[in-house]
Amino acid sequence: MEFLGNEMITVDGGNLKIDGHDASKLASTYGTPLYVMSETQTVKNFTRYVESFKEYSEKTGKEFIISFAYKANTNLAVTRLLSKLGCGADIVSAGELYIAKLSDVPSEKIVFNGNCKLKEEIKMGIEAEIRAFNVDSISELVLINETAKEMGKIANVAFRVNPNVDAKTHPKISTGMKKNKFGLDIESGIALETIKMAEKMENVKIVGIHCHIGSQLTYISPFVEEARKIMDFVVLLKNEGIKIRDVNLGGGLGIPYDKNTKIPVQKDLSKAVLDVIYEYEGKIELPNLILEPGRSLVATAGVLLGTVEHVKETPVAKWVMIDAGMNDMMRPAIYESYHEITPCTIRAEKEVVSVAGGLCESSDVFGKDREISKMEVKDTVAILDVGAYGISMANNYNSRGKPAMILTNEKEVSLIRARETLADLISKDIVPNHLL
Repeated sequence: MEFLGNEMITVDGGNLKIDGHDASKLASTYGTPLYVMSETQTVKNFTRYVESFKEYSEKTGKEFIISFAYKANTNLAVTRLLSKLGCGADIVSAGELYIAKLSDVPSEKIVFNGNCKLKEEIKMGIEAEIRAFNVDSISELVLINETAKEMGKIANVAFRVNPNVDAKTHPKISTGMKKNKFGLDIESGIALETIKMAEKMENVKIVGIHCHIGSQLTYISPFVEEARKIMDFVVLLKNEGIKIRDVNLGGGLGIPYDKNTKIPVQKDLSKAVLDVIYEYEGKIELPNLILEPGRSLVATAGVLLGTVEHVKETPVAKWVMIDAGMNDMMRPAIYESYHEITPCTIRAEKEVVSVAGGLCESSDVFGKDREISKMEVKDTVAILDVGAYGISMANNYNSRGKPAMILTNEKEVSLIRARETLADLISKDIVPNHLL
């Protein structure tokens, strides 16, 4: 049995193992629902990016920085692991900046994204001396400049531009087209106008250009189109007398959620992108290069374990009900996304079933009409590729606590997130005196 992209998963005697640890035993020891994050897989995923792009620094003497997209997974053990490997942080909130600093991420590897930065967040970023705020609008640029002036500081700014590139991904995670809310439009001249405004401001320093065209990209061609449009824009800026230090190309590759989907590998991405950038040698001074992968660093490293509580047959389907729900992992409910599902005790007999959670929502379904090894009540079930946008999107809908999380490697298992209790659910609620 092959689990594409999940090298830490093996099957031994019909039992699913994660980094060599029996998945059913992990479920029994730590309870379910349970997130399992593989340290081994995360290291492999990160190392492949480093190895694929290292030639850029070797050839040009410029920096290549990987800044992990914290929105994908902000568990402190995961972010500290990546920081220890040399990874930076792509953040979009004060909370993510707080976690990045707790994770010992160097400030020169932190970039602040998002299309609606708040003044308090900007102050935190300036105080932390981050590498750059990726400016998303003229009003945001004005706010950054005013805030830096009040603090007696200079804020580094890059400019998120919208190149109108179709990322060929799900509409809800496409970010680089004119109709999307992100970035400063290149074609209309708004991006250039905004940068020229920044030139005249006393409390911002122009350091880079940023672009992010979408998530879960499964083709190389959008990256190539993006890189060429960004580099053309850098040449235009040079002709206007504006030098760009950093080019940030945004997110990384998608992952093979479906084994029938062919995904380019990191070496395919680096060759295609670097070939474009090298074309501009001699036209401009080549920039430092930044990439912001999230999903492709941690998604394949994550598994959500649940327990089969009930099996029910209707006239049109056989339902397997598990104790994990859309509150634990929302992607199938909000994106109609596909995740491989397998029992952790794999039997020869197969059947077609739909796997669902127990929330009072018809969309609380992890997979419909899947041909899967036969499952029985009390079996442990594994939902794969949930290391990105799994625990980070988890919530308390139906007054359910968020699940526990463990970190595995070949030697040990560590609890890295405690399971929320019933008391945790109301810990922030306040009842006024007249209702006591």
